Amino acid sequence: MMMRKHLQSIAVFFSLAGAALSANAFELTHNEGSITLPKAPERIATYDLAVLDSLNALGIQAVGVPQSAYAGTLANFQSTATIGTLFEPDYSALKAVKPELIFAGGRSQNAIPELETIAPVATFNTDATDFMASTRHNNLALAQAFNKTEKAEALLQQIEANVSTLADANRGKTAIVLFTINGNIMAHAPGDRFGYAYELTGTTSVLEGSDATGMPATRPEPGSPEAKALQAEREKTLENIANANPHWLLVLDRGAINEGEKTAEATLAQHKALGQTDAFKNHRVIYLEPNPWYVVTGGLANLKHITDELVAQMR
Repeated sequence: MMMRKHLQSIAVFFSLAGAALSANAFELTHNEGSITLPKAPERIATYDLAVLDSLNALGIQAVGVPQSAYAGTLANFQSTATIGTLFEPDYSALKAVKPELIFAGGRSQNAIPELETIAPVATFNTDATDFMASTRHNNLALAQAFNKTEKAEALLQQIEANVSTLADANRGKTAIVLFTINGNIMAHAPGDRFGYAYELTGTTSVLEGSDATGMPATRPEPGSPEAKALQAEREKTLENIANANPHWLLVLDRGAINEGEKTAEATLAQHKALGQTDAFKNHRVIYLEPNPWYVVTGGLANLKHITDELVAQMR
């Protein structure tokens, strides 16, 4: 009888212990599946700066980050251990920080199989054609796993309030997103990499999605017939943009990333068509901060900062 009671006690103990373990388990649903861990990871490494920005906004620290110029919402990561670049992990450095969870970014997708030999890997990709909805979905999935849903929801509501304000301010107004680098100008339409600017600002693109001529998948050799044809096509697109005379020019200066030289204004001024648009002449040009827009993008604190700046400039 005593032995039976003892065995029952042991069974109850392990049953309760299992229930407690299940209650404290960490479950993260991401773009490629789901990850379950016995508890929330305390040592996180991330190659995705949008995820890093959101984790930071939610009060969750990372022990390993890629090499970058950390400023603004991410300034406190300047002294955090670096684990490679946005494109190439440093596996020795990554192992040294002993991660329990790794976030791979869009630039490090090819490294996922090897990263998975070190720790579980999660990815969050944003839909360029439905930016706000996918950003909300990704950030709430991240927050839910860490029991930070309420905080994430509050930040999302602030961002969405800014987007609503911008939609009201820009109702009926047109725009074009321009990407400048080394004196070259490329247009981005809805669905392109920086097309999410139209969704955030509430403006209508003067180009259809298929009309923009951005960076090709494979760059042609400089001076080649293909390069000359691409340049001629881009120039024709820019002339069409100038003829459409958009209310706003939204310009991302690639050369200014990581505190590089700002050349976008001079590049536009020297362009025979764009420099004559009403938007340029009347200072309706928004120079998008390259690091927040190009490197960090969909993080919670970053999006709050981006939309705050847009509201201030476009009201």
